[in-house]
Amino acid sequence: MPEIDYSYETILRNWDAKKEQQKADFIEHVYQCYQPGNHCYTGLWERFCQEEAGPYCRDIHFERKEALEQFLKETENAH
Repeated sequence: MPEIDYSYETILRNWDAKKEQQKADFIEHVYQCYQPGNHCYTGLWERFCQEEAGPYCRDIHFERKEALEQFLKETENAH
């Protein structure tokens, strides 16, 4: 596995201010949605992934897989 360079020079050279602001804005949105009782951001990303993004991505994965299988089946039957 290649070693990752965490030097300040590398970080700043690859820094995308717009993307970093979008990350901050989104986690603030997640905070406002969940309104954690402990007033901490800790664990919000994991909670979002487990409760919202994870199930959504899993469902989309199988929908796409089924659509591809159906397409291939129809394509084979057309020939």
